[in-house]
Amino acid sequence: MRSSGRSYPQLKEMEDVNPEFPQADVALVIGANDVTNPAARRPGNAISGMPILDVDRAKSIVVIKRSMGHGYAGIDNELYTDPKTGMFFADAKKGLTDLKTTVRTFVA
Repeated sequence: MRSSGRSYPQLKEMEDVNPEFPQADVALVIGANDVTNPAARRPGNAISGMPILDVDRAKSIVVIKRSMGHGYAGIDNELYTDPKTGMFFADAKKGLTDLKTTVRTFVA
């Protein structure tokens, strides 16, 4: 996804990355809310029809967020209560650093 009209070669457009999620072992979500909410695929709610990242289609999901707070739309994110999702409540930078350190202990 691009931001501010700049080109970021490591980032992908939503339509290019979404087909990859079903093959992903883990999707790591940092701080996102409405753009990852599967409720957007169903009619009748505040985000119906909104384009989202299909992270819920990965085999497992890790979300780093400060809280279970709502996004701009003000609705619960169904991703956060999905049995495949692990919630890690932390500041994004510290949480990512802690997660990286922990993963390295298992890989080393």
